[in-house]
Amino acid sequence: MAVYDSNLQAAVDATSVAKDAGEAGDDLVGYLREQLAERDIETSDEEWLQRMAEGIRANPNYMIESEPHDYEAHRPMQSELKQD
Repeated sequence: MAVYDSNLQAAVDATSVAKDAGEAGDDLVGYLREQLAERDIETSDEEWLQRMAEGIRANPNYMIESEPHDYEAHRPMQSELKQD
């Protein structure tokens, strides 16, 4: 099972909740972009944004299956994962 950045999933989740509440309007991509910006995430990967919007429309509990191609998250190095 792949693991993706929780901030990306949180932005998708917030967009889904807003869609269900009628707050996102018809522009899910725009709303998702705003949610990403609130988390200091920028992407120019329009294909990824469109896929996320389609996933949200199809399933309110949509789980991301990829990250934008230009996304660079801080991932802990193996040394940071060591437990004492």
